[in-house]
Amino acid sequence: MKRFTRKSVVFAAVAALTLHPVLAQAQVAVGNANKIVSNVRGVLQANTRTLVTQDNVFSNEVVNTGANSAARFIFRDKTMLSVGANSSVTLDNFVFDADSAKSQVALSMSKGVMRFVTGNLSKDRYTIRTPTALIGIRGTILVITVALNGATSISVVEGAVSVTAAGTTTSVGSGFSTSVSPGGPPTPPSASPPSPPQVQNMEVALGPEPGVATGQQASGFGAGGLSAGAIAAGVGLAALAALAIAAAASDSDSVSTTDASSSTATATSGQ
Repeated sequence: MKRFTRKSVVFAAVAALTLHPVLAQAQVAVGNANKIVSNVRGVLQANTRTLVTQDNVFSNEVVNTGANSAARFIFRDKTMLSVGANSSVTLDNFVFDADSAKSQVALSMSKGVMRFVTGNLSKDRYTIRTPTALIGIRGTILVITVALNGATSISVVEGAVSVTAAGTTTSVGSGFSTSVSPGGPPTPPSASPPSPPQVQNMEVALGPEPGVATGQQASGFGAGGLSAGAIAAGVGLAALAALAIAAAASDSDSVSTTDASSSTATATSGQ
């Protein structure tokens, strides 16, 4: 019975190491922080961490910025995402595959301001959602603002986008903007107005965008950037596995010693 319990501990430890999401998430880093200004946090699987420059970011991670804060991220396909103050953006689904048809970049924004520059995937591989609109990207650069009630404004700097809301799809070209109110369709495209203050503040805080991703920004997407809680959980699992292996070894030694003692006793009684 004792031997069975120890083996059960071993199997449980191995299963925990195999299935634990903390260890799995280290394999899905999709980009990293090119620049962080003030208070920017990442939330992933209930773990919250303060982001700093060069931290990795992950699929399904939520990025939240505080007042007077901003962040710029560069992803594996060289997409650039800039996020202004008091914003919340979720990195919903980032898939990078040798087969371009399987690649996808999908994110959603619940409030705030962002600037999005597409990378080297086919343009139809990118989608952005807000509380009131679905945005399909057919171009390269756009700016999106989302009010607290979900109202969305989209300005196209270069290229084109399709904006769908309330069963209506509107195409918006370079230099034009559209807006979507809760429950309503996109407005007819009109010439883009001057950038609102929140966009200007984001651009001033982050400075010029890099021309190309280099060094770690281009290829250094490892397991870094996990929250302290996630790292602690991983260490705890490793310790559990070590204890389980030690228990199994002790059990094996005990069996060997018992067998040896039995053989000695048998030999003595035979004499």
